Amino acid sequence: MKTLPTVIRAADLAAYAPANHTGTSNVRVIGPETVGATVLEVLVGTIVKSQGARPHAHPHLEQCAYMIDGTGESEAEGRVEALGAGTWAYVPAGVFHSFRVTSDQPGRLLVVYAPPYCENPAHTITEPNGAAAGPARGEVRVLAAGDAATGTIPLIDRETVGARWVDISALRMPAGSASACTTEPDAEQVLYVEDGRIDARAGGQDFGLAPGDFLFLPRGAAASLRCAPERPASGFFIKGRLPGTASVPASERSGS
Repeated sequence: MKTLPTVIRAADLAAYAPANHTGTSNVRVIGPETVGATVLEVLVGTIVKSQGARPHAHPHLEQCAYMIDGTGESEAEGRVEALGAGTWAYVPAGVFHSFRVTSDQPGRLLVVYAPPYCENPAHTITEPNGAAAGPARGEVRVLAAGDAATGTIPLIDRETVGARWVDISALRMPAGSASACTTEPDAEQVLYVEDGRIDARAGGQDFGLAPGDFLFLPRGAAASLRCAPERPASGFFIKGRLPGTASVPASERSGS
């Protein structure tokens, strides 16, 4: 089992058909069996038109989905949200939800679970009367890759949507600029590169990251990042936290 910083690509892994879905092919990129992750799971899913996830809930997991390509509809607690490319959807633990692709082209999504799901049937409920009570609060937020904002932009965390175990931020790096993933003793971190190229150094190793690459950082690891000089780069920082170690939002800190 790997415990060092690791670069991994979906194209190098086998796909599987997930339970409770139709027309769907998933690749588990970040998980216990691929990188030794224990508090975070990240998938890349491909779904054909009009197919997707049947209604279900994850009583003990938070789920986030990012629309890489195509369009879709997410329904949670009776509320339907349209998802286009560049849109994140957040579903709290215990909230019944479903999803289907609406575009003619297959939809391609990044899916995050915290803690890991790993197709464990004990983590899914398909009958509403069996779902554990959860906060009826689902949020969708859009940040297009061409936005003018640079730096790290919070999207999904405790302060924005009430997330307990997952933090997701957009990363926008101007050409030639530097950034970093700081040490998080209670969190596993993933950098997903969506566009451009980023050179990373972590655990004494150098990594060249291209679009579609994932850099996994185990708990306590950090990375320095530098965008290639030819063009800007963009992607996402994804953090999974141990239950009971969620970060405190600014609005609840002393003196705020």
